[in-house]
Amino acid sequence: MIEFYYGTTWIWPIQFLPRVMISASFLRTRKSKLKIEKPWMMDSGIGGMFKNSSSPRLSVEEYANIILLHEPPIAWTYDYPCETSIRAKYCYTASKAQDMTNENTAILRDSYGLKNVMSVVQGWALNDYLENIDKIKSAGLLTERLGIGSICRRGQMKEIVRIIKAVRNNTPRWVKLHGFGVKTSVLKTEARFLLDSVDSSAWGIERRHYSWSTNSNKGLVWKDKVPYLLDYKNKVEELIKDRITLETFGMEVIA
Repeated sequence: MIEFYYGTTWIWPIQFLPRVMISASFLRTRKSKLKIEKPWMMDSGIGGMFKNSSSPRLSVEEYANIILLHEPPIAWTYDYPCETSIRAKYCYTASKAQDMTNENTAILRDSYGLKNVMSVVQGWALNDYLENIDKIKSAGLLTERLGIGSICRRGQMKEIVRIIKAVRNNTPRWVKLHGFGVKTSVLKTEARFLLDSVDSSAWGIERRHYSWSTNSNKGLVWKDKVPYLLDYKNKVEELIKDRITLETFGMEVIA
């Protein structure tokens, strides 16, 4: 069954969720270790910082120190997003984003000894991802998990699935694939059998706060919001264990 990591920048929901994704940008001012006794991942949060230019970006050194303090089981590398609007704003190409991302992965894993840091394959067009996989392999940076970046805000379901398929077909079976910020609609396609994990950091719990606060719900404290959170969690957990089969999509079952 695919693993779903719930993205949150609030502390209170963690106790109610089976798996969580925490952004380093949220933890950057925290001085004590955040103790989470369940599966969790850490992301650099760099994508959000690029979109919000008022938020100062982490340095690689700062990110490394956050990882060292909080010791997440899985920490995704400090990657550079490839959305066209971001590349245009900051004047870099998809190829440059890949090179900067891979360089950061090498620094974090080799210079800082952080073997819990996992690589991310970045791109925009399909060929970008294939070229980046070759770069990652050539640099010896193919890790046990590989994140697929820049697929969360496309609004192009067929292209997202096409990219996920291509990445799966061009990586060894021992590599577990992670889809950053994919919508639950993607989990209703054959992509659910190609990905090992996904997260909701791009559209998760905080964004639902607005719907939780509408109508007569304004002024609620966090304890009042727990039923809404549990309803959301239960729907997601039902989705990921849904009895959809490979044959539904005409895919071959590999023994």
